[in-house]
Amino acid sequence: MNRFVLLGLHIISLVLLGLGWVLDMLHIDISIHTIISFNLFDEKRSVLTTLKSLWQSNDYWPFLLIFFFGIVVPLVKSGLIFYLLSVKNPSQKVYKIVNAISKWAMADVFAISIFVAFLGAKAMESTKANLEPGFYYFAGYVVLSGIVVMLLGKLMKTAENSNA
Repeated sequence: MNRFVLLGLHIISLVLLGLGWVLDMLHIDISIHTIISFNLFDEKRSVLTTLKSLWQSNDYWPFLLIFFFGIVVPLVKSGLIFYLLSVKNPSQKVYKIVNAISKWAMADVFAISIFVAFLGAKAMESTKANLEPGFYYFAGYVVLSGIVVMLLGKLMKTAENSNA
C-alpha cells in the first residue's frame, strides 16, 4: 500500500468527519394526532449544535465527553496518522498509540448511540425519528478511519521487514 493512497484516504475520512460534525445527525418529531394535531417536539441535531446546547444548558459533563471523544480524540489521532505517513521511519510507539486510540475511540460508540436513539424513538407511536446525512458521514469516517489505521499497520510491517 502506497503512503500517498493512505494519505488520500485519511484526508477523505477527515472530510467525512467534518461533515459529520456540522450536518444534522438525527431528526426527532413527537406529535399527537387526535382531532387536533399537536407538535410537542421537533428538532434536528448535529454534533456541534448538541455541544452548543449542552454548554448553554450548563450540562458540562456530557459536553466534555462528547467534545473530548467526538472532537479532540479524532483530531489527535489524525495528527498522529499524518505524522506516521510523513516521516521516513515511523515510530512503532506512535503507531501503537494510534492503534489504541482507534480501538478505544468513542466515535464508533457515538455513532451507534445515535442509531440506538433512532430505533428507540421509532418504537413510540407518536414519535418519528429519521437519521440525517450527518450520521452517515460520521459513520463513514469511523469505518474509513479504521481502515486507514489497519492499512497503516500493514504498511509499517512491510517497511520494517524490508529494512531488516
